[in-house]
Amino acid sequence: MSLFGPGIGECIVVHVGGGDWIIVDSCIDRSSRGPIALKYLRSLGVNVESQVKLVVATHWHDDHIQGLAEILDAAKSARFVNSAAYALKDLMRLVVLGNAMPPTSSATREYDAIVKVLKERRDASERREAVGPIPALANKKILAQTVRTAACSLEVEIYALSPSDGVFNIAHHIAQHELSDAFSAIQHGRRPVVQGPNQLSVVLWLKVGALDVLLGADLEHVAGATEGWRAIVHSRERPSGKASCFKVPHHGSRNADCPESWTELLSAKPIAMLTPHAPSGLPKDADIARLCARTPFVYLTGDPARYGRPRRDNAVEKTLREVTLSRRAVSGRMGHVRLRADAIDSGQEPLVELGNGAQQLCA
Repeated sequence: MSLFGPGIGECIVVHVGGGDWIIVDSCIDRSSRGPIALKYLRSLGVNVESQVKLVVATHWHDDHIQGLAEILDAAKSARFVNSAAYALKDLMRLVVLGNAMPPTSSATREYDAIVKVLKERRDASERREAVGPIPALANKKILAQTVRTAACSLEVEIYALSPSDGVFNIAHHIAQHELSDAFSAIQHGRRPVVQGPNQLSVVLWLKVGALDVLLGADLEHVAGATEGWRAIVHSRERPSGKASCFKVPHHGSRNADCPESWTELLSAKPIAMLTPHAPSGLPKDADIARLCARTPFVYLTGDPARYGRPRRDNAVEKTLREVTLSRRAVSGRMGHVRLRADAIDSGQEPLVELGNGAQQLCA
C-alpha cells in the first residue's frame, strides 16, 4: 500500500494480490502534471487498463479528487465507487451550476468528466439513467475476489464502512442546502463551490488474506451514534477483526479523532499513515503528540514547514515582496509512504519505506 501527499492532496494505491490494484482518491504530481497513481503504477510496469479493479472517490473535496477522471478513463476495467450520500441527480445539478461560471471548480470538472466516462462505457442494452457510480453505504461489500497463486488462494474483500444510515437519511437536505448556496452564489456573481461535508466520506475496510486495513478518508468524529466514527464503532454489521494499518482521517486533525476507533477497530500499536494539509497547517504539533501517544508507528508523507518556496522571475519576486506580508509554499515534493506486508503470514513484521521527504513522526 502506498500513500502519496504533496502537502495539498492525497492518494492511496493498494496491491490486493495477483497483480490487481485499487486506487482511492487522487492528487496531481507537479513534475508530470498528471495523477501520481498513474505515474507510480506505470513505473512498476502495471497495465492500468486491465489490472486496476476499483477506483474510489471518498468525497468531493478538491484535495482528494484532482485527476480522478483521468485515472478512471485509463483504468478501463475498473468500477467506480462514490458515496451513496451523493445522489446522482443532485450532483449533476450541482455540476451544471458549477459549470455555469468560470473558472470551473475541480469538483464539478472531475465529476462531469467521470459521468461522461461511465456513460461511454455503458452496454448497449443499459438505459442511460441506470448508469452511474457504485454507491457506497455502511457495511456494503464493494469488492470480493479470490486471488490464486502457486502457493495458495487469497480471499480479498473490501467494505465501505460509511456513510452511515443516519448520514444517508440527512444527505438529501445537505444537497438541497448546497443547491441553495450555489443559486445564491450565481445571483451574486460568485462561482458556486461544490464541496460536500466530510461526514459524507467513504471509509474503507480492506481484508486481504490475513491482513486488515482501515482507510479513514476525512470522516470526522461527532457526538451521537448515528454519524461519524461512532456510527462505525457501534455497528453490529461491520466486518470483524482489527486493522493493523490505519490511514488516519482528515490529516490527523482533532475533529476526526475518535478514541473508540483506536480501541475497537485497530490492533495495539498499528501502523498509522497520514498526509499533511499545508493550507490549514495540519497536522498541528498537538495532533502529532496525540497520535504518537496512541502508537509509536506514525508516518507522514511530508513536512509542509520545510517546503521551499518556488523561485519566480525577479520582477515577479519583487512585486510579491512589496504586496505580501508573508509567503509560504502549500505544496512540496510528492511524499511517499509505502507499506509492504505479507497477506499470508500476518506474523511477519511489515516493512515501511519512506520517499521524497516522508518521515516517521515518533522516532
